[in-house]
Amino acid sequence: MTTNCIEVEHLNLSFDKNVVIEDVSFNITNGQYTGLIGPNGGGKTTLIRIILGLLTPSSGSVRLFGEPASGFMRRYLIGYVPQNASQAEFYFPATAHEIVKSGRTARVGMFRRFKKADNAAIAHAMETAGVAHLKDRLIGKLSGGQRQRVFIARALAGDPKVLILDEPAVGVDTASKERFYEFLHELNKNSGITILFVTHDLGVIAREVETVLCLNTRLLCHSEPGVFTEDKLIEIAYGGKVTPVIHGH
Repeated sequence: MTTNCIEVEHLNLSFDKNVVIEDVSFNITNGQYTGLIGPNGGGKTTLIRIILGLLTPSSGSVRLFGEPASGFMRRYLIGYVPQNASQAEFYFPATAHEIVKSGRTARVGMFRRFKKADNAAIAHAMETAGVAHLKDRLIGKLSGGQRQRVFIARALAGDPKVLILDEPAVGVDTASKERFYEFLHELNKNSGITILFVTHDLGVIAREVETVLCLNTRLLCHSEPGVFTEDKLIEIAYGGKVTPVIHGH
């Protein structure tokens, strides 16, 4: 069995003549905690969408758990929290529990009845994310930080092996951010879930993750955060004159 849950090889994507992703290659191993950084417009969200199968690359390949992503059927193994999930306006009368329950559908299947094990998994996801006490609250009545955790619980409800988060802490206050990153660290450490998250918070990158991917159309670095000083990270991520790919593995 492969030790890599995500394998990206020579990935390219262009829209018309606009190159968005150029010759990007990297692997993420099972249980790894990885941060993805880079400037706005550098291709981070596009890369995530390709990994999730939401976009088709112009060339190159993505393999998930050793299988080609194009034909990967076990999508429930990858939990996803999209950008601005906690900041969206919610006017429909759905409770936190109903939102989390919807995250179990990919594993159970559409129009199938939930069994006892499914309900237990939903309850466990809410407990893990610290939102069990909010189960009967309407999602539109929750704070940004509470919504954030509800959507994490939704992603966890399918018992994923990989959790992908796209700028999950945007719009969340500083105290809530600290608690959130502590939660992610414990989730990775205690549950062994592979985490890949997009962020602009270089302090978190330096402090929390095992591996850093820095993307600005091309992959500028792929290494342990300790390889770089924070100033170097800023230079690479936000417009420094760094052109080679730096691999620290």
